[in-house]
Amino acid sequence: MKNNLWCGRIVHRKTHCTQILRIMRLTVFFLLFIVFETYSLNARSQNQKVTMNKGTATLSDVIRQIEKQTDYLFIYNEHEINLNKQIAVSTRETTVAEILNRVLQGTGFSYTMEGNHIILVKNMEKMKNVTPGRRITGTVKDDSGEAVVGCNVAVKGEKIGAITDMDGRYTIEVPDNSILIFSFLGYKSVEYPVKNNSVINITMQEDSRSLDEVVVVGYGTQKKVNLTGAVSVVEGDQLAGRSASTMSQLLQGAVPNMTVSFSSGRAGDGGSFNIRGVNSISGSAKPLVLIDGVEGDVNRVNPNDVASISVLKDASSAAIYGARAAYGVILVTTKTGEKGKVTLNYNGRYSFSDVTTSTDYETRGYYAAGISDMFFSTWQGTPLLTYTEKDYYELWIRRNDKTEQSERPWVVTENGQYKYYGNFDWYNYLYDHKRPTHEHNVSIAGGSEHLKFRLSGGYYNQKGVLKIQPDKYERYNFKSRLEAKVTPWLSVSNNTSYFKSNYSYPGLGGVNTIFKNASYRALPILVPVHPDGTLVYETNIMNYTLAGTTVALSNKKHNNKDEIDEFMTTFEVVINPVKHVEIIGNYTYSKYDKKCTNRSVDVQYSKVPGVTLTMPESISGGNKLTVLNTKHLYYAYNAYGTYGNLFAGSHNVKLTGGINYETKSYEDLTVSKDGLLSDELNDFNLAKGENTVVTGGKNKYALFGVFYRANYDYKGRYLFEASGRYDGSSRFKKGHRYGFFPSFSAGWRISEEPFYGALRNTVDNLKLRLSYGTLGNQQVGYYDYLQQIETGKVLNYSFGDKEKASYAYETAPNASDLTWETVVTKNIGLDIGIFNNRLNVSADAYIRDTKDMLMPGKALPSVYGAKSPNMNAADLKTKGWELVVAWNDRFNVMDKPFNYGISFGIGDNISKITKYDNPNKEISSPYVGQRLGDIWGYMVDGYFATDEEAANYGVDQSIVNYIINNAVVDRGLHAGDMKYIDLDGNNKIEQTVSANDIKDQRIIGNSLPRYTYSIRLNAEWNGFDFSVFFQGVGKQDWYPSSDAYAFWGPYSAPAPSFIPKDFLADVWSVDNPNAYFPRPRGYIAWNDGRSLSSVNNRYLQSLAYCRLKNLTVGYTLPAKWLSKINVQKARLYFSGENLLTLDRLDTDYIDPEAAAAGTSWKTGRTSALAYPFSKTYSFGIDITF
Repeated sequence: MKNNLWCGRIVHRKTHCTQILRIMRLTVFFLLFIVFETYSLNARSQNQKVTMNKGTATLSDVIRQIEKQTDYLFIYNEHEINLNKQIAVSTRETTVAEILNRVLQGTGFSYTMEGNHIILVKNMEKMKNVTPGRRITGTVKDDSGEAVVGCNVAVKGEKIGAITDMDGRYTIEVPDNSILIFSFLGYKSVEYPVKNNSVINITMQEDSRSLDEVVVVGYGTQKKVNLTGAVSVVEGDQLAGRSASTMSQLLQGAVPNMTVSFSSGRAGDGGSFNIRGVNSISGSAKPLVLIDGVEGDVNRVNPNDVASISVLKDASSAAIYGARAAYGVILVTTKTGEKGKVTLNYNGRYSFSDVTTSTDYETRGYYAAGISDMFFSTWQGTPLLTYTEKDYYELWIRRNDKTEQSERPWVVTENGQYKYYGNFDWYNYLYDHKRPTHEHNVSIAGGSEHLKFRLSGGYYNQKGVLKIQPDKYERYNFKSRLEAKVTPWLSVSNNTSYFKSNYSYPGLGGVNTIFKNASYRALPILVPVHPDGTLVYETNIMNYTLAGTTVALSNKKHNNKDEIDEFMTTFEVVINPVKHVEIIGNYTYSKYDKKCTNRSVDVQYSKVPGVTLTMPESISGGNKLTVLNTKHLYYAYNAYGTYGNLFAGSHNVKLTGGINYETKSYEDLTVSKDGLLSDELNDFNLAKGENTVVTGGKNKYALFGVFYRANYDYKGRYLFEASGRYDGSSRFKKGHRYGFFPSFSAGWRISEEPFYGALRNTVDNLKLRLSYGTLGNQQVGYYDYLQQIETGKVLNYSFGDKEKASYAYETAPNASDLTWETVVTKNIGLDIGIFNNRLNVSADAYIRDTKDMLMPGKALPSVYGAKSPNMNAADLKTKGWELVVAWNDRFNVMDKPFNYGISFGIGDNISKITKYDNPNKEISSPYVGQRLGDIWGYMVDGYFATDEEAANYGVDQSIVNYIINNAVVDRGLHAGDMKYIDLDGNNKIEQTVSANDIKDQRIIGNSLPRYTYSIRLNAEWNGFDFSVFFQGVGKQDWYPSSDAYAFWGPYSAPAPSFIPKDFLADVWSVDNPNAYFPRPRGYIAWNDGRSLSSVNNRYLQSLAYCRLKNLTVGYTLPAKWLSKINVQKARLYFSGENLLTLDRLDTDYIDPEAAAAGTSWKTGRTSALAYPFSKTYSFGIDITF
């Protein structure tokens, strides 16, 4: 019956997939039809005449009709020409030239035709009574070397002028001693004396004051110059061309005070975001991520589709999103089609990688066996291995054999037993860090005034680091954006995306467990497979087995696969009923499916020749198939309107208001069954075992909000904004579901004041910003306000029946009045532009109070038998600052513009508990005044120099010496053991339990990152481009956990798989008294109460680092070469990721980011054992047709 249920589930899943594929096919067909129709329309319009309806029309209507009926596109300055001028027209067919000659009469404008472009320019009267002196020719280009089309070229003080053509060329006759003025909208005007020149070439710079950058904010856009909140922007150009499997990798370090941390270096493993420090201690505190206004996962966006990313940091900028935005908002805006010629772009690259740490491990069996025996024997009194002197001699004579020699085999059969004398390189047997990767992205875009489209697709493929049975990651992206202007007042659009990824990998459990379990007991003396083909697992040379994961890899039959499918589509209608008013309504549907398949098999091995055994199921996983299906359905509805107008030329008002409704359901089903008839086929119909497990569940939430934003500015000088949202969430009990979260902000553009005067020549822009706002947090459990009855549990015993009895139980009590966490943020900022905005500085300081965090409230009597319920019982205060400094300039090198830029960003924050019910300030729980991330540890004063000093040390440090005091060999403290300092003077090392009663543990570090920074340099010249990006952390502390084998080696477990080649040089001995590590003793770093596992200042590590995150060098081929083959642009480039890392770790075998993975405000201890991070080298091409 369960199998039938499962099969039905699969069919249902396929039905959904079929529906999605149909929608995608229709979308692709529709878009391709648009593309082909656009091409055919252009071809038909080449020689068409224009027919105008009889009556009157505006100049704008005439231009629109010409563009509609022909392939011509107009270029003009809309600020100079009156597009609303009424013109009489007839119904007869006429040529474009005839109609333009008629409609431009009396306008003061004329036109020139360049290819399929028509340029409208001001008429220039010939100078009277002046005889031209000479003919001047030249070209006008912008900073990037592109032609400036339609640039006005005029003689200063005279009515003589010309205009540049499609190639930026101009010709003009001028009198002697003239000065030419070059002007074009968006560029700084240039004055150039003619003197004796006959050719004058000009490079124009963009005028930042006239090209006000537009920033995407909640439910709209704003000019950056008018922002009053804390908003950072990352342009899509900064992400393009870099090799990364997820967007979060590209955003690391891109925004001050936004940290991106990774649990591993696996392809497709997305990072987690944090904006401005610890936001809450109650649980999830992730920022809201919106992709084109819809909640989504940034790691499922193709970086090549991104136009810009806005990060909203304070309550003022994020308040319009209310309950979801308490911890910041990340707005991803994707590219759209643009009016003009259809373009086809291809961007592809090939990459290979290397590991970021040292992998120079000891592979000589003789030395590895000796180290393991030395460390193990101090605890047990006997060696780890059962080797005799003869065995060690056999290892000695093979010590330099990098490969097995026929006369010196690595596995010998003697007296019916296997003998192992290997120099096996387990690391390079298990792993291959080349990671060959290829990526391909294609997009096609274009449109007309009435129809714009963009269609894109991407494919990413990477072979992982696992060598025996390679893991593999594949990603597919599809994106379409379509916008149609149906009438002058009505537009409709669709935004559809599809994401699919597959990750297949071998082994037991998650892929990260491989790197932990394979790190112990795979000594170089052992080999994975005996000469007779049987696997090595249990041996007669030690009492420990190889890790089951390591053996499973050699078996090559454990298979796992994670598959993700996500389909999302948004339909939007924009109505402009009257001037200055815009009404927008949209609907979004999203479906997410994830299927995880895990297949394990029975593993056969031999301990002695000729006898085959089966590995215990608890180790191998047994012959079992497990499938987990997860499905998310998301629906969102938005309706909002915007009114914007300028009154009396000074008062600018913009109002936005609307409603939002969202609902999301989560459903999961897991089926597991054993006894499959085949090791290769994964089919439940082949599972004939008796153990079947079916589990699952379903959750759902809804969110409703009413929001508003009001903006006002007076002459762009005084800026005010008020925004807010009234939110309701189903995650709270009725009567506690709604909350109102307002915010206010103001800005003063001091540089616009009349008194500013001459300062403007140096400091172009000076703006002060202030904001205050509140936000709510609804990131709690779906039904936390309910006390539930859990069913389906199984007892560990039966009542005389064959099957164990099932039972139900009541969950712990809940606080019925649970309600919103509230986040109150105060922000002050300063923006400065200096030297014609070549130097820009932006600084912010903030205080954020998180109130009513959901944490355990009052303690219950112990007889109740349940934990304290969560209540709105804790408060947190975070203070921080951030600074961005950027310099952009240009100068000429060999008569060609050299553009360059340098930027530096840095941020810092600290968080402290301001309310918590822990009056005794026990350090195991939060307490008032606690700085989050504090690491408590002991102080160590080096080693004991002699046995006598150790014996006479009058301090009892048994609390950290369990292994030393119970060792068989060298029991008790000796020379080379660690000397702990008695800070409270009671002659006994003691733990600190309460911050009110500090013993010998003090605050010695902090696990949270501080002073996160980035440095970016870029330059362009004559087609060459260069950029370099550094990213790092200024301060963060880490203490290696007990299973951090790459750090502790045999001090933790005396049989590590990978021992650094020079490890013994760091081990204390009589001849090496100043060594980094203490006297060799096994297990003193394993578990608590031991000298190395007890956190102390001597082995506290700094995770501060500076990483060359990206280096890119490119060359864009000259346009004159490409025009011959009808190519618009072609660029070749090299890009490298993580090429260099400078850090302060006391080991070369751990990446600082790997160590930081898993650290939090609660702990600074991790193993640093996960899928390794990599440095990547990429070669690519970007070509546009």
